[in-house]
Amino acid sequence: MNSVKVKTIVKFEMSQTGHQIVNAKINGKPLRLILDTAAGSSVLDKACLNDLNIKETLSDENAAGLGTSEHAIGNIEVSEIELAGVVYKNPSFVSLNLDHVQVAGGEKGVHGLLGSPFFSQYKAVINFENHTLEILVTK
Repeated sequence: MNSVKVKTIVKFEMSQTGHQIVNAKINGKPLRLILDTAAGSSVLDKACLNDLNIKETLSDENAAGLGTSEHAIGNIEVSEIELAGVVYKNPSFVSLNLDHVQVAGGEKGVHGLLGSPFFSQYKAVINFENHTLEILVTK
C-alpha cells in the first residue's frame, strides 16, 4: 500500500504586532492561535479551557519562555484540532495564562499558540509571501 502526501493550506492573518494568527476549532469552538515556531509546546490559554470543556491538572513545572517564568503550566488533553476543515488527532498542548500575549491578537485576542511540536509533526511551513501555513500529512 502506497502512502499519499496531502497538503492543507491554512490562510493566516498578520496582526498589527506582526504575529501570524490562524483560525482553528477545538471541540467545535472557534479559536485564534498564534503561529510560534520558537515555542517548545503548543499552548491554550487557561481562560478558555472551561468554554472548551477541557479539564486541567497543574504541573510541577513553570513556563520558561519570555515573560512566563512565574506562570504555572497545566497538563491538558486535546483530542483533536481542526484547521481549514482538516482534523488533526491528539495534538500535544499544555495550558498557560496567556494574558501577556493578548495584545498580539488585537481586539479579538488569542486563545493560544501552535508551537514547534505541531510544525515538526506535520512538516508545516509558513509561507509569508502567500500568508499561508502549509501542512503536509502522509496518509
